[in-house]
Amino acid sequence: MKQKLFILLGDVVSSRHIADRDLFQDRLNEMCRSINEQYDNDIYAPFKTLKGLDEMGGVLKSISNFYNIINTVAESLYPQVMRCALVYDFVDTALDSRDVSRMDGPAFHRSSQSILELKKTERRISISVQDEILDRTLAGEINLLLLFRHDISPKQRKIIKEYELVKNQMKVAERFGISQQSVSLALRRSRWKMIKELEDELDHSLQAYQKRIFQMNLR
Repeated sequence: MKQKLFILLGDVVSSRHIADRDLFQDRLNEMCRSINEQYDNDIYAPFKTLKGLDEMGGVLKSISNFYNIINTVAESLYPQVMRCALVYDFVDTALDSRDVSRMDGPAFHRSSQSILELKKTERRISISVQDEILDRTLAGEINLLLLFRHDISPKQRKIIKEYELVKNQMKVAERFGISQQSVSLALRRSRWKMIKELEDELDHSLQAYQKRIFQMNLR
């Protein structure tokens, strides 16, 4: 038995230089737990660590929330970086186990190869799903968004996180004992509005792509 699924593998960049490896391992495990819980409806085989500190992987039924998952990875591991490869292809080994560490097939081989190719570049994301041109376009946009997000300072991150919760600059200012102008400046310098607009558009594109793939599979 075999089935076409979305394989997402991740590899931590420069993992050898991580000082507190036990603490980082806990963060990696918590990240996988959070993804599995939040995006359960999209997941075929839960995300888990595969080779200690270095790799994680999971199997998706849908790519509608692919960027949200990638963003969860990036934000959970910051300032560390993880390169990820998404491939849509056949899984033909241990399919019923729903255990990513036991499963295998062309999709896994291609994902591993994509990770190796990413290591030769500064890009973090590779996509190989169905339409090569669309795959490259989406991957390019996600790589740029991740770069913008990574450049946000720790102070700006705290302000943005609070603002996304309360949606009020004055309340954020009171929370951190700063002026409303400082909150506004942090949001502007971090490109927060532009990033959110691009992310919303990207989510719509991924949902449309998923529908196209579903319709193709029905033929």
